Amino acid sequence: MNGKFPTGFITAVLSVIILFIAGCEKEQPCQGEPLIFTSLTVSPDTIDTGEYADVQAVASGCRLDYHWSVTKGSILGTGAEVTFAASPCAIGENTITCTIKDGNDQSETKTVRIVVR
Repeated sequence: MNGKFPTGFITAVLSVIILFIAGCEKEQPCQGEPLIFTSLTVSPDTIDTGEYADVQAVASGCRLDYHWSVTKGSILGTGAEVTFAASPCAIGENTITCTIKDGNDQSETKTVRIVVR
């Protein structure tokens, strides 16, 4: 071998370096893809304490990030579909809020109401 590296070894090392550098590039903004928050629903919309309801946000856009909150009770899960858990302290009307942010730094917020008996 005379102290030289084989051609295949050099090619493999260069390939790994190129892949590493390419993987470090920053994500580009989402051009031409507006954030559209179509709907926010809860089913069922009336439940008893200790029960659960499905909550779904329908939206389109680029790199969507969902942020959930509720006046009383708990939100379980992440993403476009979560579960509302009705604790005993959640009796009455509660507001579930979803704010969606996209890759262009745009955001939209919708609310839906659920009654806990």
